[in-house]
Amino acid sequence: MDIKVQITSIGDEKVVAIPQEALDSLGWSEGTKLCLRFDHTGIDIFRPPENDEDDFHRQLLIARKAMRKYHVALRELGKT
Repeated sequence: MDIKVQITSIGDEKVVAIPQEALDSLGWSEGTKLCLRFDHTGIDIFRPPENDEDDFHRQLLIARKAMRKYHVALRELGKT
């Protein structure tokens, strides 16, 4: 699901508002603790994994980064 959001200011901070529909679908609410990981390709916002899920989430984040980096090649491969 793609949802477009805009960066705005609150005081000295820059913020992005997450629509309620997206929060509901993820099971997140006000007060949910989240992790933010970013690099030159984009931002990942996610709930911190449980200890037994650390390896799975680490692998998932690596895969997401690769998919963002090679999205053009993957789209072309998907056409065949």
